Amino acid sequence: MTTASPNARYMIGMSFWMVLYAAALIGSILLIKSLQPTGPLLYVLAVAPALPIGGTIIVFLRYIDAVDEYVRAITTRRFVIATGLTLFLCTAWGFLENNAGAHEFSLYLVYPLFWGLYGATSIFVRQAS
Repeated sequence: MTTASPNARYMIGMSFWMVLYAAALIGSILLIKSLQPTGPLLYVLAVAPALPIGGTIIVFLRYIDAVDEYVRAITTRRFVIATGLTLFLCTAWGFLENNAGAHEFSLYLVYPLFWGLYGATSIFVRQAS
């Protein structure tokens, strides 16, 4: 019996959690609009789309554990650079909001911003050091 490669497990895992994310997002929006809940139910429905994000993080960590040292080093370097850029941009934008009247940046966009920066970083970071 053959097992799936780390790349295949990563793609399957991420696809699963992203489909679950999309379903939770659409479902929560529709339920909030139709039920107009208040109190704890509103909070549960509002946060539901964020929960699958935890699954994507676990899939990513498992991928890092499953690959060889070289791929792990490159992947970790890309992750750290993308995290740093995300932190920098979000902090800078926060100062622009507070001090210069810039439009508010919704916090739910931080996760896609990070992955966009990770993708851009992956173009330029091609070696471990």
